[in-house]
Amino acid sequence: MSLYDPERDRVRIAGRWLRWSLSSIAVPALLGVLVSANVDFRSLPVIGAERLSAVLFQDGQAYFGHLDDSGESGTLTLRDVYYFKNSEGGPTGVAVGLVRRGTEAHEPADGMRINRDRVLAIERVGLGSAVAQAIQVDRELAHASAGRVSLNPTTVAGTSALTAQRVAAEHDIARSWNAAVDQLRKINDLVLPVTKSEAQAITDKAVADLRTHRRNALAAIGNKLGMSSADADAYVRATDPLLEGPSFANEPAVLLAPDLDAIVTRVVQLYTQVGDAAAKQLTEPKPTAAPGPSARP
Repeated sequence: MSLYDPERDRVRIAGRWLRWSLSSIAVPALLGVLVSANVDFRSLPVIGAERLSAVLFQDGQAYFGHLDDSGESGTLTLRDVYYFKNSEGGPTGVAVGLVRRGTEAHEPADGMRINRDRVLAIERVGLGSAVAQAIQVDRELAHASAGRVSLNPTTVAGTSALTAQRVAAEHDIARSWNAAVDQLRKINDLVLPVTKSEAQAITDKAVADLRTHRRNALAAIGNKLGMSSADADAYVRATDPLLEGPSFANEPAVLLAPDLDAIVTRVVQLYTQVGDAAAKQLTEPKPTAAPGPSARP
């Protein structure tokens, strides 16, 4: 007589429990989560690409990122967040600049929770748009890895997008340098309280300082791109002369990734400081010597 009882077989018992849990608990629970979370099946890993959402506030501000919306609470959650800053009149030629949330003084973490009553609209961001391209380049500069198994995998920029942003930043630096030099030339066309030789010396010193800042900005770009010190030096030596002549005035404006935008913005501030200091030296009247005491008879 066999002592084996299939009803007491531990493997069979475990299998029955597993099948029961999958059929009566796990699958309905998973379906419930998917339905309640309003999951768009086009965002599943092997079905769709990344979904970036734009959350437009009633006050006009816009935030971009991965949206979590369960539909069951008074708030939305936005993760991997970027937003616009005002850059009207700035060096990039774009009225806004892109900021990566998390760099603020309070170092926000774990997403951004938004009250629904503040939201005007929610829209999907095209992955070929300027916003998406800048975000993807920012991820590449931050050495972020592309999403793998995820309901909403992240996209990291490729070589062509990175190159386009690098060239746009270089040309922004060159345009601002040309503007600073042109301003010095216009001042030299005025009737100045200094001699021509003094004005030339002041201007030459200012232009040399402007060139130094331009080269430093290019070095910062090289470092941000992950170049070694030797490669960054070679990049600066090869690129700097190319920015000396052309104005790049008719090129379309490009929304830069935040780190590249910060480099361009900083060098323009330094250009302004050099130009202001030189303008003061060129236009400030020389102090007149105080008259000496008159001789008494």
